[in-house]
Amino acid sequence: MTQTLHTIYFANKKTKYAVKALMALARNKGNAPMLISSIATNEQLPKKFLEAILLEMKRNGFLASKKGAGGGYYLMKKAEDIKLAAIIRIIDGPIALCLV
Repeated sequence: MTQTLHTIYFANKKTKYAVKALMALARNKGNAPMLISSIATNEQLPKKFLEAILLEMKRNGFLASKKGAGGGYYLMKKAEDIKLAAIIRIIDGPIALCLV
């Protein structure tokens, strides 16, 4: 997840938003929970769309959330263990990989 986004082609905005949100969470020091509004503002993402994306990532074990003061979303996996193909699979559905 360390490659810059401008060098990666995304089929749709939803996948790009998911990757940007996960990268923001990965950069967050101490893995402290981040509010959706903070992620949306910092990454210039639409908040309502981001809510659905983060919920989907939570359902699939990439994120967890904490309610109340100091709450928000945080990574459940180490950033280096998160694969782009897994994110695409969750957001876009099953993908076919082909070797050329």
